[in-house]
Amino acid sequence: MTNSVSAEATGEVTLREAKPGDTEACAQILFDAFGGLHDHHRFPRDFPELEAAMELMQVWISHPSIWGIVAEIEGRIVGSNFLDERDPIRGVGPITVDPEGQNAGVGRKLMAAVMGRGEGAPGIRLLQDAFHMRSLSLYESLGFDVKEPVAVMGGKPRSDPIQEVEVRPLEEGDLDKCATLCEKIHGFARKNELRDAIQAFAPFVAVHDGTIAAYASSVTFWPMNHGVAESEDDMKALLRGAASFVEEPLAFLVPLRTGLFRWGLEEGLRLMKPMNLMALGEYQEPRGSWFPSVLY
Repeated sequence: MTNSVSAEATGEVTLREAKPGDTEACAQILFDAFGGLHDHHRFPRDFPELEAAMELMQVWISHPSIWGIVAEIEGRIVGSNFLDERDPIRGVGPITVDPEGQNAGVGRKLMAAVMGRGEGAPGIRLLQDAFHMRSLSLYESLGFDVKEPVAVMGGKPRSDPIQEVEVRPLEEGDLDKCATLCEKIHGFARKNELRDAIQAFAPFVAVHDGTIAAYASSVTFWPMNHGVAESEDDMKALLRGAASFVEEPLAFLVPLRTGLFRWGLEEGLRLMKPMNLMALGEYQEPRGSWFPSVLY
């Protein structure tokens, strides 16, 4: 059963840090809130089953470098939010509020908390469902700017791997070179997050002329994967090569102002939903090919 609160509630919203015992309540709210939103707008659910929401909350709440906070009214959890602190840029989310208690200012308080926590970081970023006007208005009013329209794109590419480019699983020894590549493209590295991906997902690198020209922390789990490449050709080679390694279809967030978007359509990939990359603080226009996760 979810810990819910009526929209008529007049109790004070209080915040505290998340703890392992909050996992079940936070997962239920995550499942209900995102499910209701996506069903209403007729988009596929990010969390089709409650178990998927539970798995994410278990990882997020227990991770030593991810800070979590919950909101309560009269001792009942009505929402949660998280700040990924693994690397220099901080990533927000997921932020969720009980569908029955969304008129009590809970979301604004949860956002203010993570923004306060992230003060001093060079930047804070998040991904926002572009069809959700309430969250777009909230984030903009708090100082976040839309930097890039993106969309979830998925499917199996029609083209075979490019023989001239070696695509292989990313290894621990690749981390420094991948961090250097990410810093070249974005101005910052995501080394600690990428190290986690070696354990949790199946990251890949593309090696061109003996040099790592592209990497992706995953190519199938779009909420948590990101990728960078020296060029769009290198990114295409990475995605085509990685597709031959995995049984699942590719799934990633494609920036809509790039040639990678049109390439995906030509390869037979399909769009699933639109999102916005939003940023507070430093932002450098990427100097190569890239795609973000739901954090940034």
